[in-house]
Amino acid sequence: MRPRTLVVLSLIITLAVGAALYGAHGYRPAVASYRPPANARFLDTPLARFHYVKEGSGAPVVLLSPGASWTYGWRRQVPELAREHTVYVVDLPGQGFTRLKDRSFTWDLKGMTKAIDVFLDAAGIQRAALGGLSWSGGWALAYAQRHPGRVSRLLLLAPSGASTRDTWVYELMKYPVIGELWNNWYYADRSSSRSALNRIHINRGRITEEDVDAFWAPGTFPDNLESQILLERGLDWRETLAAMPATTTPALVIWGRRDTVNPVGQAREFARRMPAVQVRELDGCGHALTTDCPEQVTRLLAGYLRR
Repeated sequence: MRPRTLVVLSLIITLAVGAALYGAHGYRPAVASYRPPANARFLDTPLARFHYVKEGSGAPVVLLSPGASWTYGWRRQVPELAREHTVYVVDLPGQGFTRLKDRSFTWDLKGMTKAIDVFLDAAGIQRAALGGLSWSGGWALAYAQRHPGRVSRLLLLAPSGASTRDTWVYELMKYPVIGELWNNWYYADRSSSRSALNRIHINRGRITEEDVDAFWAPGTFPDNLESQILLERGLDWRETLAAMPATTTPALVIWGRRDTVNPVGQAREFARRMPAVQVRELDGCGHALTTDCPEQVTRLLAGYLRR
């Protein structure tokens, strides 16, 4: 019986490993049908075909689409900010409807800050206020640290950049096979996207079915789905943390006190290390600040830019 048992166990293990490898590298989730918004614009560059929206007139404000989302994430801030500014919201590679062309692109701070530089050049923007939420807040910070002459102010909402350990959901994505499985079977699932939205919002009554589709559908596009893993494994925030004391670009940092992705304690790290920063902590707000507490965030952004 013992040899037979070993054979059976070996077969079970082989099948399990094969299934895991297929689920990680062979299986491809269905791609949702979802179209760009009516006000979509595109800029073709050798690096990527950038999707963006543009409204208003005045001094330029460039908002980077939030983390794993796209321009939809800033929709409640754009009309108010566009009263006094030319507002651009752009999807970087791995987001929304932007399509990467350069397959040598690196999914790290060097690559993401290069993408910002390419977009600014293509749009004819020499200097602008630059903002982002979550990952994109960290990318904006890294860009200002590398190109301080091109950034007049920073608008950072619950930004990455403090080089702290991620929540377990994101830490899983750093492990080979496990990360791919989690990405393919969780992030590409609409019901999981609804759960993810619930986790990053405190005011969940604001979430509509349209919001769920907008958050989930573009994330099923193959390049966008793959970028989640590559960015999680490639971004090294020790660089932004080390450069904070020398970051003299004026910055507004906004954080929700009930943030479950980037805990609010990180806000104090920005306040302690950056010499030209204003930090605002908001009660009753989670990680998705632009949609969870849109009125407060818009008011703070507009007031800061006006000053």
